[in-house]
Formats: sequence, C-alpha cells, structure tokens
Amino acid sequence: MAFWRRKKSEAEVSLEQLQAGAESVPAAPSGPFSMTIEDVFAITGRGTVVTGRIATGTIRTGMPVTVTTSTRSIATAVSAIEQFRRTAEQASAGDNVGLLLDGVARHDVKRGDVVTGGQA
Repeated sequence: MAFWRRKKSEAEVSLEQLQAGAESVPAAPSGPFSMTIEDVFAITGRGTVVTGRIATGTIRTGMPVTVTTSTRSIATAVSAIEQFRRTAEQASAGDNVGLLLDGVARHDVKRGDVVTGGQA
C-alpha cells in the first residue's frame, strides 16, 4: 500500500461518522407559539412582564396572545419583548424571553400558566 493511501485511523473514522450524523439534526420545534410562564413581574408605569422559554413558534411585538390559567383564558397583546436586557422585535423557539403584556394584572397570572397564540 502506498503511503498516500494509508488506512484511516480510528479517530478519523469516528469523526467522519459524527459529521455524517450532524446532517440529520432535527429542526427546531415548529407549530403555534407556546410558552410556559416561569416568573411574573409588575413594572410600575409599564405593566406586567411574564418570563419563560419559548417552546414552539415565533412571537413578534404587537401580536395577540392568550394567557391560559387554571380557571380562565385572558386575551391580550405583546407590547414588548426583551431578551437578556435587550429589546427585540421577535423571538422564536428556544429563546428565553420576557413579554410585556397589555391589560394583564400581576395577580391574574402565575408560574405554570401558558401563553399561546401568534404564528407558527
């Protein structure tokens, strides 16, 4: 066997298998917007902010959403989106965000409630 056609090492074979498997990584979760509330804050002069990780979908500022609690559903809209102290126009699945909700009081929502709506 010529030196330029040497046998591949075990590490090279493993690396090729790993790279081939990376091509079949599943896409981000799709579907309508959904986020489970992890925490709730009241900001004086602004309103109520709910935080959490977006499970599916995409949300944009101004989009209508529904907060589903254990006893009722509250229709509202997203006034602002914040990610790590920076405002954003949109956020998608996997992002940790804070959503400023119009017309929702702090005592109306709690941890574990679900925010749904928006687009897929």
